[in-house]
Amino acid sequence: MANNYYDATGVLILDHVTPVITALFGAFNLDQTYPGNGEVYIARISETNDPQWDDVLEGLTDLANALKCPLPAGYEVSIEGYLRNLAKHFQAEDNEDLENLIQHHPFEDGADLAALFLIATCFDDGHGLNAIKFESAWHCSKPRLFEFGGEGIFISREIVLYGASSRALELGHDLHGALLQGSLDEAADRLALETLNVLSGISDDAKRQALRQKLARKLLG
Repeated sequence: MANNYYDATGVLILDHVTPVITALFGAFNLDQTYPGNGEVYIARISETNDPQWDDVLEGLTDLANALKCPLPAGYEVSIEGYLRNLAKHFQAEDNEDLENLIQHHPFEDGADLAALFLIATCFDDGHGLNAIKFESAWHCSKPRLFEFGGEGIFISREIVLYGASSRALELGHDLHGALLQGSLDEAADRLALETLNVLSGISDDAKRQALRQKLARKLLG
């Protein structure tokens, strides 16, 4: 029998490790001493730590208690309940992105960094979290075909980018097929789709459209 593993390490880029950062990322083997210079180590290791939303709930509970803002009567003891309660403390109850997250995120199983980043930016207690860089690898205990790969994630207010090794294989396969068939239109469409996927990660609509136009001019030039 073969076992599959997913291991990842990365950094938070911030000003300070604060109670909010500890509550949200403590389960990621948070190490504020390494590597330094405004970067703090985090990890998700298969047989050591696999941060779950239950861990985040525990962290938020401790944070709320430390801030002396326990759940009011009628609030559910859940991620959603604590997020709504803490949003009032941090004056973020009108943040549309946070409200959308609370309403639609399942908060089950593994805690995802994009959601944690959003929560952290809404609950800024002086940490100044600017970005997350995370690099992962999945691998099998036996050399089975296509059960090895990697992924890079960059998360900030300005842009979110994901890149997986499987994505490169898919792009190469599609372009190869289009070129063999002599279909330059199909190849161009595939490249355009890949570029649009990158551009979609830019949060500011005006900057995204301006960058799209500049890119078009450079390609034509």
